[in-house]
Amino acid sequence: MQPSPLTLLACCDQLTVALVHRDICWLNQGLAVTAKRHSRQGIVQAKYDWIDAIQNENLTYTHIGSPTHSEVIDHCGRVQVKATMHAVNQPTTPVFLQLTFIWDHGCWQLSQERDLSKKPIDWIG
Repeated sequence: MQPSPLTLLACCDQLTVALVHRDICWLNQGLAVTAKRHSRQGIVQAKYDWIDAIQNENLTYTHIGSPTHSEVIDHCGRVQVKATMHAVNQPTTPVFLQLTFIWDHGCWQLSQERDLSKKPIDWIG
């Protein structure tokens, strides 16, 4: 199997279901070892801190929409989605997420999630 936009979108669909339903087993496998979450406030969470926040309900993804933009370049893929999330001591907020994936050993793994404070210039949709 080769990296392609279709396999990227299929992995993104699995990821969004795992985030909303707090599927910790899938997240542990689907996030790269070096995965990081970058919040709008500048906070960076490493993979296991991010998973712990989801597991302990300190970070809740209540809705993630269908991708509005995706691209694959070599072994790297990027997907942009609108989501609604809630972090402890913060209101539920709609956000734009940029998800960056890497192709590793025949499958896509999420390497980075970035909360964007506004719609990026290249956002389609």
